[in-house]
Amino acid sequence: MQGHKSEETSPISVSEFGDESFAVGSWEQKEIINRDGQMKLQTQIFFASIDQRSEQAAGESACTALVVVIADWFHCNPEDMPIKSQLDSLICEGSMPWRDLCENETYRERFPNKHFDLEIVLEAKVRPLSVVLEISFIGFFHPEGIEKEEGFHFLHGSMSFDNIWNDISKSAQETPRHDDSCVYIVSWNDHLFILKVEKDSYYIIDTLGERLFEGGNQAYILKFDQDTIIMQAPSESQQSDDKPSCDRKVKTNVKEATNESKIVMSTNSDDRMQEDRVPEKNIIYRGKEACKECIKSFLATIPIRELQVDVKKGLMASTPLHQCLQIEFHYTMSFVPKFEELSSEELFANSLAIVPLAAAE
Repeated sequence: MQGHKSEETSPISVSEFGDESFAVGSWEQKEIINRDGQMKLQTQIFFASIDQRSEQAAGESACTALVVVIADWFHCNPEDMPIKSQLDSLICEGSMPWRDLCENETYRERFPNKHFDLEIVLEAKVRPLSVVLEISFIGFFHPEGIEKEEGFHFLHGSMSFDNIWNDISKSAQETPRHDDSCVYIVSWNDHLFILKVEKDSYYIIDTLGERLFEGGNQAYILKFDQDTIIMQAPSESQQSDDKPSCDRKVKTNVKEATNESKIVMSTNSDDRMQEDRVPEKNIIYRGKEACKECIKSFLATIPIRELQVDVKKGLMASTPLHQCLQIEFHYTMSFVPKFEELSSEELFANSLAIVPLAAAE
């Protein structure tokens, strides 16, 4: 279980979390239907007990502080995945500095919606984390046909999400050891989450449960490895042919949720979804690279599609078009300065904890 080491169990003191709150949690095999009902993701998910909006965390808009805290934890524990109590604790710990920032009048004036940018949180020294220019990326989703529309000239020659992913995937394959990993803070659509890249698997760590499905209230970790698949969701006629009448209610629930643009999560009764039940012709993506399609077709598809519809209708979005399509991958590193080896000027420079980020060539 990924609650501790990948293949082994590490001793953890109950007193670290308290007797009542200590919980290990477990990975669960789940199916997720995307918002337009056309694709189904089959993979392992690990849930926290809470998310950033929970009463215990009180971090309504704290995602920037949370990703910094969680990224730092991964750098301090490069071979581990948090257990449930650790993930809960990280969400609560990350929400506290966000509430402190909310008390700062200068920050409130600059960010009236309390969605502080990454530079502000790093300058506040929430954790000893830095962002590295050379292996960070700024690019855009390039929806099919949208570049021909007026106002999208900025997409010409810009780095696309697919280009960025190719570079990230290539760097993952070039890592010298299987236990080496890269930790990216991903920023898109006024929200931030973590992408942890290992040689044989990718992980998405998100502290906002509703990003996974409508009404979700638990932070989660999605795992993408050799067993992950994305398949075509069966059509209504296929469901009618393949399912007995007693299962029609399940089909109806999926249809209703699709009409309401929700992500639906379902499990088999035995909680095991064997790949041999899925016809090979229905499998669209297989393995860890399914993570790329998950970001595009499960997390981003509806906002981008709505943007396309508005543009064709001549409606102007309140948010600038380039911001609606822009996605950023901030490569993070943890720094622990050796005070005896650094000058006062170097210590001050390191305390800012950020390298200016620019669009990749």
